[in-house]
Amino acid sequence: MNNALDRKLVGQAVYEKIRNDIVTGSLKPEQKLKLNQLKEAYSVSVNTLRETLMRLVAEGFVSFEDQKGFRVIPVSISDLDELIELRSTLEMLGLEKSFKRRETLIDWKSRLISAHFRLNCAEKLMMEDEVAHVTAWEKADRDFHMEIVSNCGSKQLIRYHASVIELYMRYQVLALSQRPFRGKEVMAEHQELVQRLLDDDIDGAKSLLATHIDRGSQIPSPQ
Repeated sequence: MNNALDRKLVGQAVYEKIRNDIVTGSLKPEQKLKLNQLKEAYSVSVNTLRETLMRLVAEGFVSFEDQKGFRVIPVSISDLDELIELRSTLEMLGLEKSFKRRETLIDWKSRLISAHFRLNCAEKLMMEDEVAHVTAWEKADRDFHMEIVSNCGSKQLIRYHASVIELYMRYQVLALSQRPFRGKEVMAEHQELVQRLLDDDIDGAKSLLATHIDRGSQIPSPQ
């Protein structure tokens, strides 16, 4: 039983490392993922790697073809545009539904405050050193926006939104090599968004969220 648990923990650690390396560009778009090389780089068995890569295939970070093996999913303008549209649609709907569930509104707002506090700390660190803190920031930003839809009452909406925003955040992180982190500007947007959510200003929150997504999506075109 301990061996099974150990394998599960190792598998999760490898998954998180490879996913992070794809998001940050250490494993580049379209790069071929050769099992023997990855085995040495991540110090795990080939079986664990296969399981991890198939999980990343299911999540849209890696592709697999018979006879060709695994490869990091490429980036493209059309893919980014689709992710932006899906994210905006799902997040707006999730926000509306979350506001309507009055019986759990206080707990939801408490979680929003907590998620925003973690994001605010990560944003401050990003302004000091993007390279050192990009992984923590990416997770904190993703978690905050996932919290926005968390009270919607729809497991499917939450699941699809989480999948889309994970893929979307990859573009955000890759864009840091071509433009600096938006720093105080994005911090102010997040702060105002939280305040509108806490004040039950649904129309104001939706308007600001739409603007926030649009500004964050104005990133350099993928090469």
